[in-house]
Amino acid sequence: MNDEQRDHQTAVNWIEGEINNMIRDLGKPNASSAATSSITLAFMLRAINEDEHRHYRARIDQIYTTYNAQFGQGVAA
Repeated sequence: MNDEQRDHQTAVNWIEGEINNMIRDLGKPNASSAATSSITLAFMLRAINEDEHRHYRARIDQIYTTYNAQFGQGVAA
């Protein structure tokens, strides 16, 4: 595995971990802040590409859509 692949895998693992933390914290203020920050930073550092950036942002939006539908709350990401 070269450096670029290792950086990408590290970024993906980090993002996935932060999304899992976000899911545990849903309903709390700023639950998505760390996940959003990790996605943005990984993209800015070019560890993930634009398509992956959009994918992870859409995933967070979908998690909140599902959560809001389940609990009928107006919690924003």
